[in-house]
Amino acid sequence: MKNWIGLLIAISLGIAAALLNWKYLDRKSQEIEFVSFLAVSKDVQLEVGDTFKENDFVRLDIPRKNAGRLSDSAVLFNDRLTVVSMKAIREYQGGEIVLRQDLKTPPPEFKLETGELAMWIPVNSASFVPSLVEPGDLVSFVVPNATTVFSDIDQQTEEQNEEPGPDYDPELDDLPPRRSTNLENVSTELVGPFRIISLGSRLGSYEVESAATGSHARENVMGIAVKQTGKLIDPQAQKLVRWMAQPNFRQASVVLHPRTANKK
Repeated sequence: MKNWIGLLIAISLGIAAALLNWKYLDRKSQEIEFVSFLAVSKDVQLEVGDTFKENDFVRLDIPRKNAGRLSDSAVLFNDRLTVVSMKAIREYQGGEIVLRQDLKTPPPEFKLETGELAMWIPVNSASFVPSLVEPGDLVSFVVPNATTVFSDIDQQTEEQNEEPGPDYDPELDDLPPRRSTNLENVSTELVGPFRIISLGSRLGSYEVESAATGSHARENVMGIAVKQTGKLIDPQAQKLVRWMAQPNFRQASVVLHPRTANKK
């Protein structure tokens, strides 16, 4: 009889201990704070330019203590409606967390600093890759050195203004002035740097613009910011203006300066 009593007491104590342990674990699990992030559903795959729909997403709960810096860079599940109807600027596989940095949109207009003007330069798109350059980058232009080009043009102009010789033909006055085609003695120089404010109609990165509009127009016309002093523009910009005014003007070659963390 005593053995049965002892066995019942042991079983009761075991059940009580199990209940206490279960309650302790349940209380501890409730004390863990979770952060709910926005993730792409496992059965969803998105391409660049696809529009986000609400049913593309699921909730992904991660303990806050394990979330780390993800809390600063990922979109919260409660903010999913701010993402719906936006376009993807990269591919998404099922299960990926949506990051804020991947939800950029093209700026509505380019920004000029105080004392700046916008100027557009036709550039040689065969000499650089437009998709690798974006507004905010610093560039210089490779142009013929003025001391070698303009002195040659001025000399030819003086020659044309001399008294006509015996072989003068007045009908030739209607023809454009003769310009030198010998470039052997023409040196080049870098004019700049200038900050890009647009590439054709593109005001942001190539990826963002592709996702938003799907097209890029006239990226061989580069908008740059130039300094203004009174009614004048800075000397570097004046060089560009004079260079573009040449009758034998050609599109500019572009040189990209190193990017820095302070890029505007």
